[in-house]
Amino acid sequence: MKEVLALIEKRKQEFAQLPFFKFMQDKSIDPRQRLAWAPCVAPFAIGFGQLNRFDFRKEPTDEPIQKLINRHTYEDDHHWVWFLEDLEKLGLNHLMKFSDAMRFYWGEETYKTRQVCHQIALYTFRSEPIVVVAAIEAIEATGNVALAVTAQVAQELEQITRQKYRYFGEDHFCVETGHTTGTDDIEKLLESIQLTHEQRAKAFEVVEKVFEVFTEATNEMRAYAEKHPIVQPLKAS
Repeated sequence: MKEVLALIEKRKQEFAQLPFFKFMQDKSIDPRQRLAWAPCVAPFAIGFGQLNRFDFRKEPTDEPIQKLINRHTYEDDHHWVWFLEDLEKLGLNHLMKFSDAMRFYWGEETYKTRQVCHQIALYTFRSEPIVVVAAIEAIEATGNVALAVTAQVAQELEQITRQKYRYFGEDHFCVETGHTTGTDDIEKLLESIQLTHEQRAKAFEVVEKVFEVFTEATNEMRAYAEKHPIVQPLKAS
């Protein structure tokens, strides 16, 4: 498994260099504009809870790695509630009526983001637990990169609005450690696991797929933010 973790770290460093994160770190841009893509996250934020509850979690089980996965899913299956809170605080909850929202969430501007959980579910369907762990480790790596950046933007906003942003802010970043949660020294545990040639190949494949779909989604979200300027000025609370 050590080789799989090394691949994840390599892809994580490459992921962090995407134009989306350069855009997010540009303090010459209004912090709210840097989060203008937030509505696009809805298919992923809601879908990720479903992915953990209905795809990754398999109970009951006596398989040790599956038990590890199950514990992790209970940490990750409810963050969508924080997302809905932040939409309200960002003033994005009144942008469109319900029918327009349905067109938006199933439209072209959110297509790549909408595919993230679907594609991961397909690639992990009936996979051995250790391959699913490889997918989770890759997901956690992308989340760690993204939330480290959004937490900085959220902190800027909090100084202006005096509101706390749980999904995009420090709270979410702190619980997304970059690794599967629920077990101490998880990295050492995973490194000690010996994979067969077939398991390693499948783990490599799913890691590459995870980074591919998240890269496409972040590119899509940056394009959305650049096309949709925030015109409503920020107001301090």
